[in-house]
Amino acid sequence: MDRADFVALLFCVPTVSACESPPASVPAAASALASAPAPASASAPASACAPASAPAPALTSASAIVDLPIPGHPTAVVSLPLGATSKRPVIIAAHGNYDRPEWQCDVWRSLLGARANRVFVLCPRGERRPDSPSPDDIRFTYENNATLEREIDAGLAALSAAYPDFVDPGPVVHAGFSLGAIQGVAIAGRRPERSPRLVLIEGGHAAWKPEVVSAFAKIEGARVLFVCSQSGCAADARWAASRLEKAGVETKIAKSADVGHRYDGPVADTTRSALEWVFEGDSRFEVETKDAAPRP
Repeated sequence: MDRADFVALLFCVPTVSACESPPASVPAAASALASAPAPASASAPASACAPASAPAPALTSASAIVDLPIPGHPTAVVSLPLGATSKRPVIIAAHGNYDRPEWQCDVWRSLLGARANRVFVLCPRGERRPDSPSPDDIRFTYENNATLEREIDAGLAALSAAYPDFVDPGPVVHAGFSLGAIQGVAIAGRRPERSPRLVLIEGGHAAWKPEVVSAFAKIEGARVLFVCSQSGCAADARWAASRLEKAGVETKIAKSADVGHRYDGPVADTTRSALEWVFEGDSRFEVETKDAAPRP
């Protein structure tokens, strides 16, 4: 038996692993051959000696909604996909004027239902309003859409740095209420590939200028959901939807009971019922039947 045949026979012995010393019953000559560098043509695959990779640990947190420090910007608020073991997409929830990011994240976690533990919801804070009710009740606004865009960019970078194993780098959904909706349209018009699907609650109608519609229409799979409580909002939404539909962008208008300019209560219920349409076709948002109800 020549050396090549002997090496082949050696590595076919089931009780001998290439990653461990041979048992005492293996002849000394075989032991010497096993410890010697194998010829390049007979080398084992690199993975043969690598330890089996352990499953990624699930994302855990003492709270489902947490603060997210953002270098150079105010602290954001984030709803976490608790229990996630893979990368999850992101929803940007931009609040309105005289509003708070904590309220946005809380409402969105509730209206997402089973999806609350399938996605991140990033709620940018914006600027403090000097006319807030009290030092214990600070309200916020966004100076302009360019400022909000920079805050969103920094927030997404901070989120990826904080949860590198869980943040999906793909397109986000921009959800905005009132001012957050208006400024979200301007941002989407500049970078429609990043947020091709929008949820615009009680706002974001007049911002659909021809150049914004044209830019958005070039993105495959773009969808815009308009959610309205007030009748005036619904009329403006029909005007904006008509412009988008003519350009080939899919739209949907969801009208709740008229409870005023708000995003919780019946408006949140109406938003929830229309989200299937928003997420349709994006497998990242699919809910598995085994998914449990959102954790508190």
